[in-house]
Amino acid sequence: MKKINLHKKPLQIAVFGSGKRYQKSYSVAYEVGREIGKRGHILINGGLAGVMEASARGAKEENGLVIGILPGDSFSDGNKYSVVKILTGMKFARNEITSLSVQGAIVIDGSSGAYQEARRVWEGRGPVVVIKDTGSKTGAATTMIEREEKFGAAFPEEEPKPYHIFVAKNAKEAVDLVINLIEQNP
Repeated sequence: MKKINLHKKPLQIAVFGSGKRYQKSYSVAYEVGREIGKRGHILINGGLAGVMEASARGAKEENGLVIGILPGDSFSDGNKYSVVKILTGMKFARNEITSLSVQGAIVIDGSSGAYQEARRVWEGRGPVVVIKDTGSKTGAATTMIEREEKFGAAFPEEEPKPYHIFVAKNAKEAVDLVINLIEQNP
């Protein structure tokens, strides 16, 4: 086994997105994972298929540390690219653990689970970067971008919060942006 590539001060970065395999979002997620792994940061996600598998694969191929927060209670669950598997036995309530375990997040495609996870990070954990044009017209990524543009907030709130989401055009830009934002506000 190759030595894991870790930055001297590794950041814990989530990648949220669809558990289904769509070619466009899978390719983008793979590149996001590679960028995180190359830079020696820790990738955390839900440990399953789709965007989670692709980002984990990319990071692992760069000798990155990948942590999968799994909904079940078996090590055979999840994808083969997670270096560490955290078994929660909580089904999708595990999204809370995933969101609370990171300093920032990148959203690719996704649906209600990715939206929920991103919202939890946005509520004060750290920055959320959404990659444009990676999902359906009603998916999490598109919905967050449209709400941010239309209402000035990606998530509904009675009282405005000072937080916003950030939009990137591609994997490299998203990883650059989330790292810079985390480092500006540790």
